[in-house]
Amino acid sequence: MIVFWRLFLAYFLTDFVLFNHAGEKAFARSRAAGFLLHGGVFLLLGLGLCHGYLTMTWPFLELVHLPGWVCILLFTVFHVFSDDFFQFGGKFRHGYVVTFLVKNLVNLLFLFLCVPFHVLYETGNFFAEPWVIFLVGLIVSTRVLGWFIFAVEQDRYGSEYPTFDARWLLMMARAIFFLIMLLPGWRWAAVLAVWFSACAYARRNRLLDVSSMAFYVGIFGSVLIGFLVRMRFYWM
Repeated sequence: MIVFWRLFLAYFLTDFVLFNHAGEKAFARSRAAGFLLHGGVFLLLGLGLCHGYLTMTWPFLELVHLPGWVCILLFTVFHVFSDDFFQFGGKFRHGYVVTFLVKNLVNLLFLFLCVPFHVLYETGNFFAEPWVIFLVGLIVSTRVLGWFIFAVEQDRYGSEYPTFDARWLLMMARAIFFLIMLLPGWRWAAVLAVWFSACAYARRNRLLDVSSMAFYVGIFGSVLIGFLVRMRFYWM
C-alpha cells in the first residue's frame, strides 16, 4: 500500500492545501487555466512521490495492466473532470456535504483500483511508511476536516468562506489536538485536557468565534485521527 498512501497524500495536498479556495478563483477567471493548473499540481506531486514505482505495471481499474506513470496521468484527467462534474452545492438539501463526500469517495476508489498491491507483500504492512501516514493524518485533521465542517455550515447556514485569520487559527487548534495524541506514554491525556480547557475558554470569550458543531466536530475529528496515527507509531 506504499503507492496508495503516497497518491492519497498527493491527492489531499493538491485539493486541500495547494488548490482549494485559490483554485476556485482560478476557475472563475479561466476554466481552461483552472483545469490545467489543477491537473498539473496533482500530476507533479503524484509522479514525484511515486517516482520509484512509475515503470512498474499497475492494474488500471482491474481491467488492464499499464505502467504506473500512465495510470497517474489517466487518474489526473479523471480527477480534474470529476471535480468539476460532482458539484451539487445549492442544487438540493445537503448539496455541499454530498459534493464533498462523493468527490472524495469516487477519486479515492479510483486510486484504490489502480495501485499495485504486490508492493504490500514486500513490506507486509498496510501502513508501511510512518512519515506518509503522519502527513496524511495532519492534512486530514487540519485541512480536510476543515473543508468538511465548512461544507456542513454552507448547507445549514449558508456560511461564507472563513477569513484567513479564522481559518488558520482553527487549523492550528486542530493540529495541536492531533499532535497531542502522538505524545508517548499517557501524558497525552493530561495535555489533551489542558488544551481542550484552553480552547473552551477561548471560545467562551469569543477568541475562537466558531459554532458549537464546528468546535466539537473539529476536536473529536482531530483527536480520532491522531489516535489512529498513534496506533501506527506505537502499536504496529
